[in-house]
Amino acid sequence: MNKKVCLSRVLKNISYILFPIILTILVFLVFCASYPIERDAIKERLNYYQTNLFAENYAMEIFSTIETVNILRDDVTISVDGYYYRDTESIKESDGDITINYYSHLRGTNLVWLIIDNDTKEAFTNLTYSIDTSNLDNIKNKIHENEVYWEYENEIIKTTVDKLNNDNIQYINSGIKQQSVEVADVNKKEDYNYTIYTAVLDDLEYFDNIYSDRLIYNTLKVVNRDLVFLIPILVLMLIGLIPVIIIGIGRNNKTEGTALNWYDKILIELAALIAIFIGCIGTVFIVSVNSVSTLVSFIMAMSVIAVGLIIIYLSCIMLFETIVKRIKTHTFVKTTIAYWLYIKIKEFIGDMKITKKLVLYFILFIIANLISFAIMWSDGFSGLVLTIILYAITYAYMAKRVKSYAKINNAIDNLYKGNTDIQLKKEDVCKEMQNIAEKINDIAGGLSNAIEEKLKSERLKTELITNVSHDIKTPLTSIINYVDLLKKEKTDGEKAEEYLNILDNKSQRLKKLTEDLVEASKASAGAIKLNMEKLNVRELIKQVSGEFEDKFKAHQLEEIISFPENDIYIMADSRYMYRILENMYSNISKYAMEGTRVYTDITEKDNNVYIQIKNVSKQKLNISADELMQRFVRGEASRNTEGSGLGLSIARSLTELQQGTFNIYLDGDLFKVTIQFATI
Repeated sequence: MNKKVCLSRVLKNISYILFPIILTILVFLVFCASYPIERDAIKERLNYYQTNLFAENYAMEIFSTIETVNILRDDVTISVDGYYYRDTESIKESDGDITINYYSHLRGTNLVWLIIDNDTKEAFTNLTYSIDTSNLDNIKNKIHENEVYWEYENEIIKTTVDKLNNDNIQYINSGIKQQSVEVADVNKKEDYNYTIYTAVLDDLEYFDNIYSDRLIYNTLKVVNRDLVFLIPILVLMLIGLIPVIIIGIGRNNKTEGTALNWYDKILIELAALIAIFIGCIGTVFIVSVNSVSTLVSFIMAMSVIAVGLIIIYLSCIMLFETIVKRIKTHTFVKTTIAYWLYIKIKEFIGDMKITKKLVLYFILFIIANLISFAIMWSDGFSGLVLTIILYAITYAYMAKRVKSYAKINNAIDNLYKGNTDIQLKKEDVCKEMQNIAEKINDIAGGLSNAIEEKLKSERLKTELITNVSHDIKTPLTSIINYVDLLKKEKTDGEKAEEYLNILDNKSQRLKKLTEDLVEASKASAGAIKLNMEKLNVRELIKQVSGEFEDKFKAHQLEEIISFPENDIYIMADSRYMYRILENMYSNISKYAMEGTRVYTDITEKDNNVYIQIKNVSKQKLNISADELMQRFVRGEASRNTEGSGLGLSIARSLTELQQGTFNIYLDGDLFKVTIQFATI
């Protein structure tokens, strides 16, 4: 069964391998680019043995060798480069009248030497005693086998190093110069008369300064030409590996998102301590490496150092990965000791009652003030800064609670005004008020649902009324038509004609009721298309009043109209405004007491026009204004008039659809209607 491979994780692991390699190469190249010596020699592509660096090292080695020989002449325990030697450890061999002292244990460098004291007839060498080196001639031949050598005999220098011959020995800087002059004129050094033979081993068996410098120099020669291109490329590669690693961290083929293990769930400080402990193990490997003298020991030391570096690198990866995972999953802060303490303190305070919390906060504030004042007394600036921080935190704490109170108060105010579209978020209010916020949200949601249900019920009622009215209208039209046909036909008997008149009146009344019912349903549901235009209120009132003049006279009603001096204009639909006023005047003609006056007042105030119509009812008004506004409700209880009880309801709905207000006021038998619109 083939397992699905997580590509991002594979790329991450490859990047982990490439990152230290590229980083090591980059550091090495930066070192090469900034290496302070032999830049001219590198540009000229000179051999290492032709450089000042080698000449200085060689001169230093020669001088150090002479000092070592001077020390070895005494029969005491000596320390040379950190190693202890005794004269008795050397092998002495006679060659004629010269005694040869073999110090093979001093072969810690690639420099082989033979120094002859011409006064005491003693010779000193670091070559191993053997058949090939049993006399002075053999030792000299062994030294001459090497390509690079330096000899001093009878104040004459013979060497393959041009910079260290008799003509160029003065080139070296101050410190090496003095030492080299002493080497070149050894007769002046404590009256010693030396003959010196030295050479550098061709194969460089030992890891000394000459070996390491030659390795660095030859490497610089190889890479120096391409440094300008290699360094930017490697930097870009490192930058490119970082997002690959970050994307791949926490990804696998089993789970979506970032997968966490036990190490990612413990406190970040503990995770850091574990990583540091593992890194210390790697550091122990590195510091345990002793000094090296041969290439084999150098390779072994590098292997141990490499193991230590790998352990340190793995500990760094552990810490880096857990930090990235915590950041990805937004749990970094939550896994700190500080956050853990914060939660515990918060839980402790959260369990307290609000009065106890207030006392605790007040005590803490006083203590913090005393501390800040004490610090201010000893160190004014630090105490001042601490005091400012304390009061800033206190202000922020109080401001958040005041802001929370303002939000809750605003929400309650909106709820009181009928706005149920309220949703308080927990994070927007302080913890003490979150419970109140939840209850306000629940109340607002409950009211919103209730209003929605009510609107739905009203809509269903409206649809039912519309549908039933439509169904009644069809047979009603047929009845009216047939009654009209019967009236045109000659009928015998007065009773038949009387019955036809009754049928005609009742059918017309039923038709009017059906039309009013449909119109009331449409108006209340807002299913009316308005054609808003600029209307002159004066002209509109005059038109409606003129049309009802005869009806008013028939009922002995006198209308008194009060107009402002200037014309007043509103934005409304002329058809429905006429219908509103027609309903009002129709009601007056039906229900006003005969022989009374009807007052129509038009006033303008605060950019609003008020149309007020007042009359005295001929029937006792024994209901409230709110009840009178309901559908199918009429002022006279006998219900013998031809009204449908829908006129006021239709008028109010049409007014509100046109952004106006419609109100009824009852004062005894006084009936007053006020219609308000904004002027333009």
